[in-house]
Parts: sequence; structure tokens; C-alpha cells
Amino acid sequence: MVRVITQETYDEVVKENMEEFDMSPEEAVKEAVAQFEAQGVDLTNIIKDLALSSGGNHLVSETVANLKNLCSFKKHHVNQVVKELDVLKAECSKDIAYRIRAGKDGAYKVLVDLLFSKQLLLQLSDRDVKLIVAALDTLTALMELQPDLLDDRGVELIKNILDNVENDDILISTLQWTTACCIKHEMNRQKLFAKNIAENLKLLLNVCGNEKLLSETLHVVRKMTLDDDVRMEFGKAHEHARELGAQMLDPLTNLLKEHTKPPLVSELMLTIATLLVRHELCKMVADSGVGSIFTALADNYDNVAVVQQANKL
Repeated sequence: MVRVITQETYDEVVKENMEEFDMSPEEAVKEAVAQFEAQGVDLTNIIKDLALSSGGNHLVSETVANLKNLCSFKKHHVNQVVKELDVLKAECSKDIAYRIRAGKDGAYKVLVDLLFSKQLLLQLSDRDVKLIVAALDTLTALMELQPDLLDDRGVELIKNILDNVENDDILISTLQWTTACCIKHEMNRQKLFAKNIAENLKLLLNVCGNEKLLSETLHVVRKMTLDDDVRMEFGKAHEHARELGAQMLDPLTNLLKEHTKPPLVSELMLTIATLLVRHELCKMVADSGVGSIFTALADNYDNVAVVQQANKL
């Protein structure tokens, strides 16, 4: 049986190595890791370096505390909040251990509360947009391989943004967060699907002039059809793919006529292939989009990625 320890226990052992055995920080960390691994302790979720602040906390914990303090005021300094968000995002991007620590310290609630407070504004200034995007990007970093943090308020927030916001940067960051929430988490996918997010995704397919927005929309569509949560005996990947296919295959095949160059053409074909789970859906594409597929293949015959996706269709 795998043994686990708390972050505090690990930190105490490292400090003890430094104080009692006069080791350097690097030696103390190396010795502590070797000691725990010899005892069969799983250190996957432990921050192994000892970069503590003056208050004796890890930077990720200190940053979450700073954000809580800054966001506790009705009028907070946007630049200061964005600066702390950037630090937290950088910390969460390091390793799963940092993300788990941030989650335990309450980072998710702070970020969601912050976004809800900003979403109530009828008019968003450039500074508000900058703050919202930074908060969403930090949420994405926080929840990478940690989608369990998403709760009903988070689902509601995603839906509200997709329903009411037209700013492309905010939408892109929201879609990236949604993607992180859907990976390896069946219940998150079902909760989002139950909110009729498919309608929002269909509308986003019709937004012209922003290939990044289209690409992120396609990412979410594909993630909605995953069956990768080992904790769930039965998922709804097929049902999601069937419903998404019925709604989106027509606009997707039309987009294939407009976007014939990689990498977007590959993403479109991959998304179409993901949704072809029933005979009638295959027939729909065969009747309306097979010419576009052959055109894309002819135009990109020397591109391996495009040829691979075309062959799937």
C-alpha cells in the first residue's frame, strides 16, 4: 500500500536536515526525498523544493493569501491583482503538487468569486478584460489534471460567460478553462452538457475572423465526447457525440469549405470524425461535405496531418 504524507511533514524534515545536520537546502531536499522514497512514500503531490517566503510558506500559498486579501476589498487595485494572478499561474504551471497546494489553500473559490464580481459589470473596461482573462487563465492552470475542483458555481460561471460575453479574449480563455474541466472528468462534462453548452458552441462556430476562437471551440466539442474517466463505469460520450453531431455537422462542413489550410483544416476534420457515431450522421456529411474533404486533401496532399485526418473520414 502506498504511503502518503502532508506537505507540512515534508517541510519539517527538510528544515530538520538543514538545522540539525548543517546541510545546504539542496542536500536537505535530496536527503528528505531519498528518505521518504525508501519508506515507500508517494511524493507526487508534495512540493519538493523549499523556496519558502519570509513567513515560512511556499510561494503558491503566499500568493493565494495575497489574492484573498486583495479581493476582500470592493475596490481592488487591478494591476496588483493581475500581478498576483500571474505569479499563481506560473506556480500552478510548474507541477501538479503546486496545483494541489493552491487548491487546498482555496485558490479556486477566490478566482471564481473574483470572476463573478466582475461579471456583474454591464460595461467592461480594458482593465476589467485584462483582469478577467488573467483570472480565467489562472483557473485553467490550476485545474490542469485537477478537474475535481469544478463545482456548480463554476459550471454556472462558464455558462453565464458564454451566454453574455462577446469579447473574444474572454471567450477564448473561458473555452480553454472548459477544456481543462472536461479532461478525465465525466461528471463535469455531463453538468456542462446539461446546461445546453452545445448551443453556445454552435453559435461560436459562426463567429467570423478569429481562428483562435474557432480552434478553442473545436477543442471543447471534442472534449465533450471523451470517455476517459476511469472512475465512471458508464459515461455519455456516445450521447454527447450524437447530439453534437446533429447540431454541428452542417456548420462544420461549411467551415471546411472556408478553411482549407492547416492547422485549422486538420482540426475541423478531426472534430467531424469525432462526431460521426451514427449512420445518419455519416450520411449527412457524405451528402454535404464529401467534396470539401476531397478538396482539402487535394490542396494539402503533402501535409501528413491533413492526410491522416482526411483518411479518418
